[in-house]
Amino acid sequence: MNTWVIVNDLQIPWHDQPVLDLVVSFVKELRPHGVILNGDVVDCYDLSDFDRNPMKDYGLNREIDASGKLMAALVPVTKERWWLGGNHEDRFRRMLWRNPHLAKVRALRFPTIFHLGDYGFQWKPYGGFLTLGKLMVTHGSQVLKHSGQTGRAHFEKYGTSILIGHTHRLGIYYRRNIRGVHAAYENGCLCRLDPEYVQAPDWQQGFSVVHVDPNKGWFNVQQIPILQRRRFFYGPDLVGKR
Repeated sequence: MNTWVIVNDLQIPWHDQPVLDLVVSFVKELRPHGVILNGDVVDCYDLSDFDRNPMKDYGLNREIDASGKLMAALVPVTKERWWLGGNHEDRFRRMLWRNPHLAKVRALRFPTIFHLGDYGFQWKPYGGFLTLGKLMVTHGSQVLKHSGQTGRAHFEKYGTSILIGHTHRLGIYYRRNIRGVHAAYENGCLCRLDPEYVQAPDWQQGFSVVHVDPNKGWFNVQQIPILQRRRFFYGPDLVGKR
């Protein structure tokens, strides 16, 4: 049985550092087979098309350094490591496409600038996916209003069990058809819940541990909500501050 940890929507520099530290400490103790950074790990804030706070000095160097620190912490405790691009990482591609004289420069690719290869992380751009047995993992491209609805929309789009980020919510949608029982999971977020660009968002901090039978493809997803930014349950065990 292979164990994977899946996290997404840190949106560095808007990440919640105490929550991220808690999750990284857990991964170090768990020592899973693999880890998937499932998109929007960094915000690419300087490349946003939205209005930006001119008083904030959130350059790409800060995002490169913080994501590098995260990847370095995961190297000794995992065998397989993936970074799947989200819509925020895709801001980098869009910036290059707006500047055709730069777009063909290989040294300016996202994986190179963010040093993924230095930490043994494999990369798939936005829209790419992995399959863990019969479970599809991708960042996601739709957002509906309520928890679980976006999972349903992605199941209807792809026709298979799926785990997504993107919504910043936790949720599960189940469907049974002639092929059996399927599920679609929304994986929460690890960013702050009080960013400057939205008021009182309907978001939930969390991540998932996935156990996969490598022979038959069966899987089990344990969604892990973060409780009050300081603790969570993994099975019967309470992890973090009491």
